[in-house]
Amino acid sequence: MVRTEVIQIAEPDALALEALRQYAAVSDAGQDNVLMLALKRAFYMVQRAADVALLPGTFRVCASDHPRTVNVYMGGKVSSVVDDHGVAVSHHQRGRSVYVGTDRYVEVTFTTEVNQADYDRLLPVVLQYATAIYDGQDSRTLNSILLQC
Repeated sequence: MVRTEVIQIAEPDALALEALRQYAAVSDAGQDNVLMLALKRAFYMVQRAADVALLPGTFRVCASDHPRTVNVYMGGKVSSVVDDHGVAVSHHQRGRSVYVGTDRYVEVTFTTEVNQADYDRLLPVVLQYATAIYDGQDSRTLNSILLQC
């Protein structure tokens, strides 16, 4: 079994919130908390769908069934690999593949950084997705937006 956990991820900045306010045509500053929640979810979903970091963060992949290879996502750079006792495990990263020195349970911690070109390319999709959340659109609509990634 493999699962990915978010350890820490940056918040969208005030410029992104202002862009969403304009995109969604919301002039009421009282809606900022709701818009920020929609924006956070949109950034998370779009960066997962595009496999590109749009907000810097730290993640952990926990893998108990792997052929000595674990994949990291969003251009992540490995910062540590440990076993279930917290003991460091030898590893080597090549692209998204992390080759580990055991076939037992491992936790691969990695960080992501934002590429400005990817951010600029995908921000319109984020804004469209966040607006759809704000407007209460159904999952079919949300999924069709993610296909633009």
